[in-house]
Amino acid sequence: MAEDMRSMRSTAGIAEFERGYEVPDCVVLDSTYSSMGRMVAVRACAAAGWAYHDSVTLLELVPECGVAIEDVERLDARLAKGSADLAAVRVSDEFARIWEAYVLGARRALDAGPCLIHDRLSRAAIEGLGHRCVAVLSCAFDARAMRVRTRFSPKYAGLATDAELDAAAAAEDDVRRSWHALVDGATVWAEPAAYDLVLNTDHLGRDFAAKLLALLMQG
Repeated sequence: MAEDMRSMRSTAGIAEFERGYEVPDCVVLDSTYSSMGRMVAVRACAAAGWAYHDSVTLLELVPECGVAIEDVERLDARLAKGSADLAAVRVSDEFARIWEAYVLGARRALDAGPCLIHDRLSRAAIEGLGHRCVAVLSCAFDARAMRVRTRFSPKYAGLATDAELDAAAAAEDDVRRSWHALVDGATVWAEPAAYDLVLNTDHLGRDFAAKLLALLMQG
């Protein structure tokens, strides 16, 4: 239906049109593998003056929890198979210890000031800690470029074929999808409707995507 904006009525005073943006205390950034989400996040944090955190740095904030990154990697290996019984994982002591450590790490990170957390926390968890949160997704779809970036990782530098690289990236995404399901059963990982901002780095590029994210963080 065509609408002539020149005849549009004024929206002044109508709250549904005029809600203002509030700078969040935290950005949770999910990223599909090889979309450069971690690089985008680090650059955005540097530009905005925010702290950056991920699965490694959050655990460093809570040494008393006794959770090492090797513990997380063992759980991730189960999730990477794509057939893990998530209901069983959710009630396991293994997952409970790791999740408790990450939530406490996020609390301490936020106590120190605004921060971006890559991949391990959820909007619901951050809001449960009493903080404003914006959820962002970094994604990419250019298979050729994604294979180059996958091979750039030391973990996958030895892979030779496109099929091997695609399978490695898919396994990484399986981990992230399953982890998200464990910590936030109300939304679907990488489903655009679950996020406030989606950054397609195929089109935006790493550096401009970081600039846009920094603007969101600064308000």
